[in-house]
Amino acid sequence: MTIDTFIMENKQKDREILSDYNLDLELFQMMGLEILDIVPFRNVFRITTQKGMFSLKRVIYSKEEMDFIMFATEHLKNNGFQNMLEYETKDDGSLFYEYDGEKYYLTKWIDGRELDYLNPIDLKSATLLLSEFHKASQGFHPPVIPDSRNLLGKWPESFKERIYEMNEMKFRALLKRGRTQFDKIYLEFVDMCLEDARRALKLLLDSPYEELVNKAKEKKGFIHHDYAHHNLMQSFDGKLYILDFDYCAVDIKIHDLGSLIIRNMKKTTWDIDKALNIIEIYDKETPISNDELRVLVPFFLFPQDFWQISRQYYIERKDWGDRDYLDKMNTKSQYTISRRQFIEEFEKRI
Repeated sequence: MTIDTFIMENKQKDREILSDYNLDLELFQMMGLEILDIVPFRNVFRITTQKGMFSLKRVIYSKEEMDFIMFATEHLKNNGFQNMLEYETKDDGSLFYEYDGEKYYLTKWIDGRELDYLNPIDLKSATLLLSEFHKASQGFHPPVIPDSRNLLGKWPESFKERIYEMNEMKFRALLKRGRTQFDKIYLEFVDMCLEDARRALKLLLDSPYEELVNKAKEKKGFIHHDYAHHNLMQSFDGKLYILDFDYCAVDIKIHDLGSLIIRNMKKTTWDIDKALNIIEIYDKETPISNDELRVLVPFFLFPQDFWQISRQYYIERKDWGDRDYLDKMNTKSQYTISRRQFIEEFEKRI
């Protein structure tokens, strides 16, 4: 159920993104491409042309954010990091094609397979590549860091805002006369999640978080911020690639590492040994300090998934259907119990 729910959620996000693409013959003529085949793939289109195969993606961010993403990928390339896809530039050196008020860009298509985090060899490769990426990201000096891309020092405020929202959503659920099954599950678990969220905030404020932020400011690195298995590909000649830098941001490196661990915990019934193995693999290449381990505790403890699915239901009101919402809430509410057991063991062993 957990893995199926994960897959379905990603597919829904992809469909929402792809539905906004305005594909037209004029767009491809502008690109100088003759389309032989076009296939949706996650949040892009794979296009086969007389010039080869490409990934077509629509720009969904502001110019300031796109400049930041481009500077980040160029910085990695200049630092010798070659494990990413190349952008296809136009004759004038620019990247973007504008059509009907939208911008699009192309990257070379690489045939291969997505990594499987349930495969220990793939997981080790992904962890080692994350370490290499973080090293290459250091010394980053973009002209501007958009506020939306600067997460340094913002964890406490983010925790507080989400705690407030969970309380607000609890109030909404309690006021409803005809409560849905989703409401009932939310109300069953919300107090437990609020307790964990408040404890996570206290642990964060009592931790060396600020010291890590100050060190990160000195090293000037950035994070991928979406290090999911589907954003890692192994080509058929064995080379690994990190895909989709759309969410990259400035933050402490353990944000990426913690996210990688949590993604695995959800698929492996919160296996503490697997979590520690990921940390050990990363630590051999890029040492992890005791301060970083301490800050991982509140990161793990905060009920991010429960907050997110609840927000999508009560605030964003995404049109996913009752069955989908219920499946997700059933899965993510159960993480609360598993997470508590995991944290208890994690704190003993770090």
